Amino acid sequence: MTDPDEYPLERFSQRNSIQRNRQSSSQGSAPPLRLNPAIKEYIRGTTSSNGGLTFVNQPEVPTSDEISVPDDGTEQEVPFSVIGSWASKQKYLSDHYALLREDGVAPLRNVVSELKANPDTLEQDSVEQSQIYEKVFIVGLTFAQQGVAAKVTFSLRRTGKKIIWEQSKRLIQGTLVALTPADDMFQTICKIFFGDPNDIEIDPQQEWIMVESSRGYFEAYRHTLKSLQKIASETFPLSNYLVDVEQEVRPPRYVEQQPFKDMSAVLQSGSGTYNHVDILDGEWPNDATSDLDASQLAALRRILTKELAIVQGPPGTAYIRYLGKTHVSVVALRVLLENKQDDDPPILVAAHTNHALDQLLRYIAPIESKFIRLGGMSTDHEIIKPRTLYEVKQATKLGIVPGGSKGPALGGMRALVKEMQGLLKPLTEGKPLDEEVLKEHKILTEDQCKSLLKGSEKWIDTSLPDSITAAIHKWAGEELIEANRRTQPEDYGFVYEEIDLEYEQLKELEAEGKVGGGEDDDETLRGERLSLSEPWTGREQMGRSKDNWDSLLKKTNDLWQVPPEGRGPLYRHMQQRLKDILVSKMRRLMVVYEKRVTELKIGKWEIDTNYLKEARIIGCTLTGISKYRALLHSLQPKIVLIEEAAETLEAQVTAACFDSLEHLILVGDHQQLRGQCNEKQLEGKPWYLDVSMFERLVRNNVGFSQLSRQRRMHPEIRRGLMPIYPNLEDHPSVALRPPVPGMGLLRSYFFSHDWPEDTDDLMSKVNRTEADMIVNFFNYLVINGAKTKDITVLTFYNGQRKLILSSLRKHANLQGEIFKVVTVDSYQGEENGIVLLSLVRSNLNKQIGFLSVANRVCVALSRAQQGFYIFGDAGLLSRQSRLWCKLVKAMSENPRRVGLVLPLTCQNHQSVTYAKDPDYFNTSSGGCEKACGGQLPCGHGCAIRCHPCACERNGSSPSKLQTASMPLPAFPLNNDAYRSKNRSGPRDQISPTKAVHDSSSKRSSQSPIKEDYRFLSAHPHALVELTPEAQPFRDFADGGHVAADAAAASRAADAAAKERHSRLDAEHHTALFGNSSGIDDLIDTSLIPRTNELKLAGTRQARDGTIRNTYEGSYSSPVATQTCKTQEFSLIDME
Repeated sequence: MTDPDEYPLERFSQRNSIQRNRQSSSQGSAPPLRLNPAIKEYIRGTTSSNGGLTFVNQPEVPTSDEISVPDDGTEQEVPFSVIGSWASKQKYLSDHYALLREDGVAPLRNVVSELKANPDTLEQDSVEQSQIYEKVFIVGLTFAQQGVAAKVTFSLRRTGKKIIWEQSKRLIQGTLVALTPADDMFQTICKIFFGDPNDIEIDPQQEWIMVESSRGYFEAYRHTLKSLQKIASETFPLSNYLVDVEQEVRPPRYVEQQPFKDMSAVLQSGSGTYNHVDILDGEWPNDATSDLDASQLAALRRILTKELAIVQGPPGTAYIRYLGKTHVSVVALRVLLENKQDDDPPILVAAHTNHALDQLLRYIAPIESKFIRLGGMSTDHEIIKPRTLYEVKQATKLGIVPGGSKGPALGGMRALVKEMQGLLKPLTEGKPLDEEVLKEHKILTEDQCKSLLKGSEKWIDTSLPDSITAAIHKWAGEELIEANRRTQPEDYGFVYEEIDLEYEQLKELEAEGKVGGGEDDDETLRGERLSLSEPWTGREQMGRSKDNWDSLLKKTNDLWQVPPEGRGPLYRHMQQRLKDILVSKMRRLMVVYEKRVTELKIGKWEIDTNYLKEARIIGCTLTGISKYRALLHSLQPKIVLIEEAAETLEAQVTAACFDSLEHLILVGDHQQLRGQCNEKQLEGKPWYLDVSMFERLVRNNVGFSQLSRQRRMHPEIRRGLMPIYPNLEDHPSVALRPPVPGMGLLRSYFFSHDWPEDTDDLMSKVNRTEADMIVNFFNYLVINGAKTKDITVLTFYNGQRKLILSSLRKHANLQGEIFKVVTVDSYQGEENGIVLLSLVRSNLNKQIGFLSVANRVCVALSRAQQGFYIFGDAGLLSRQSRLWCKLVKAMSENPRRVGLVLPLTCQNHQSVTYAKDPDYFNTSSGGCEKACGGQLPCGHGCAIRCHPCACERNGSSPSKLQTASMPLPAFPLNNDAYRSKNRSGPRDQISPTKAVHDSSSKRSSQSPIKEDYRFLSAHPHALVELTPEAQPFRDFADGGHVAADAAAASRAADAAAKERHSRLDAEHHTALFGNSSGIDDLIDTSLIPRTNELKLAGTRQARDGTIRNTYEGSYSSPVATQTCKTQEFSLIDME
């Protein structure tokens, strides 16, 4: 087998372009490779002193018993509370391990339980989102460097759909699958293939059922679980904050030892330098200037002086895009790099997603070129890709590590592969078994083989192909039949499966599931491949057990004495015994093979550490920190910076607490999206698995800094965030955002309606009329000059996302365009010029679903730069959610931006029209209701209504069309204002012209008036320059009175429109909310407890999966204190 580290593959299409970006390895001699024993010690380290903890000995992959045993639903001890400290380090680790493992395993366990109870379940009938494949057969094995993999064929009958595998979430690498024999259906057998060497199967005739859950993705948890087990035997630095919740944070140890730092990269002053600043001094330099604002400087100080630094970055505060710089994290990294010593380990930076990591590294690249990205799933081929570990290794070959594990491991693997191939030879030849094979494995005795040979000399069997000549074949005769078990090509007339996961999310899942660290270890398992084929078997006979056939073999030396009708079943029995022997031996070899796989990983990392130690910054995802923890641990990192720290589960951040850690920096925003859980019952009380370490520490009053100046949203858009971020300020640049074409000065608007919602086939909420309204409004913006790339449509529901995207693609005016239609959960950290938000929910049951989750709402409200337009039922939301009530109230204040119609502004006439439903756009051309008045290229007038584009192609403003030139009439005016400075005469003979610019004309001696009249008659289009006082009269005479009258009429119409608009605003506000003025009047007061006198009456799980409490007692309403009926409140909000 070739080694991808030594022989680069030629199949990567970007290789040539990447080569051009590499620095030549001849620029400096490569340092000698050294063996780092820390990697081997880490992986082979024991946990004997685990204090009796059992979780450290749990297997990496769930066992079959763990999956097949259903959850009994019994109450367990509540593992922890968000508020307060933990009992011990062991309790902290074991509880996080248990919760994380449950979240990773439960989805598949629920699927298995469902199939066990209802074996004939189809996917469309599954309540557990099961994905079911039947007629599964093992047809081959691949002996890869990552382990042994099985190749299977299967039927999609139960899916009810055709699958586009390239865009499907099904069976992506890292997903847990469970198999059971088709005749068992999980009643007694459940196998996690190949989770354990003892689960390996090789029988090509065995039919299986295979299932997976569409909700679970175990690979995202697998490495984190291993990290928690390892931390149990480590020192666990910073546990005094993470476990004991100390609120006073000390400086990093290395800062206490040397507090003087070079701050000249951040601070400037004309009076001195800042290359020797005591950063622990109580007073920072107060005469220095900086590009950072006050809140950013405060955050920078916290990052540099606290060993646990927490920085909250509200929406729009992170990136100073208009300066081309990045946020305070990169500024802090610049200071840390300026003060980094040569023998200091690399700084580790991490983010929750590959996209965010690439974004962070792009901003780091200008200030530090010596960075390396772990993991090859970067989409930035220009800056980041050449700095992935794989590409750096290809650019500079360092050779072999003396005493390393790679060479011996590869040699051992090759020997094992050869042995396993020889062992499985009887299942690869594609012909019936030979008696010699049965004798070799002690299934037949010497005497039995001799009897077969002796008897076969008397027989000529014409029922078998000529290639089948063994004695046992003649003995079996017609009882030897073809094994017709292959999965055949099938077409049930199914339609293609809808893509139920956004493309970006799918790619992110695949990226996290890669088994290796770069393109040399992608998802394609490379290695020796073995096809399993067993096309012949014996005729089956019912009624005799395995023991009966074993007894028959023991007492029968001459197999020709077995009756012909019993030879087929006996052959079948011997065939199965052989496979049992082979699989038993294979499992023993697999144990050894797995050890070689581990040794090979150690050997590769022993090489990789020599590259990484030369880097100044190492970047990876949070999953990568766990996946490569042994490799990173060998570098002894002291500083770890984590972006998106509030969007990830706590255990994934805990994995970054290396033994050597002295400084942990967490940057994020706990008021935006939380971490995602597979099992919704683990979110919120009593388990709080979705609460990040960032949020938990903030809620426990551990010190943190908040950035306060946003640079994304226009002030009118930002005011919608006031209920969430009351202290958020605007940078002056955001007021200069360009207006939205076709919307006048309307930067934001909440279009309220009561169009009823619906449910699609996948039980996701949709609102078809709202979708039509958004699609038509999208087209209106495009007609008025907005580019599709500058518009994003957001929604809380994937069903609505698919509906809107499909409608946009079908729109006649939008063909060939690329659209950004995404769910809120996938858009954190992103932004665009114009955002249209589809809220979907409108019903009589007062249900608002995901719209009640404040974190999601926060993200939805903060993505737009210049225009933000909301479509939904404002009345329902205001009465069911305090947050939405505050938002609607904020948008109802001057200027009022809530209504039942959508105001649109004509770019030609600046008049306002109102769209109240999707049908309005069917009669609109993108302008107002006036006639166009423009002229077509043919000379005819444009017959359609006002439109913002040129008449010839509907692409630019008709107001720019050129009208026919009119001659300038000469006429005498008895006015001194028209007297030429160069002429004199009676007032009634004053020439209206000052000068006539025509060099070819010859002046006569006639009077000036006659001369000018004669000239103008001959040259009606000559350019005549008038005195400033005369120009208005000439314009009026040239037809300007028409324009003047039109301008006056337009001003009157605009004034009437503004008055009508104001009146409509007031009417719509009253229609939505009555005569209420305050929040307490708008919201359903029965939902808001006014005192602490409510008592817990019980708990239940709501239909949306949230855990809710029932309370009873009294509350103080705006009018009086009343007895409260039993009401429900979200537990997390009751904290």
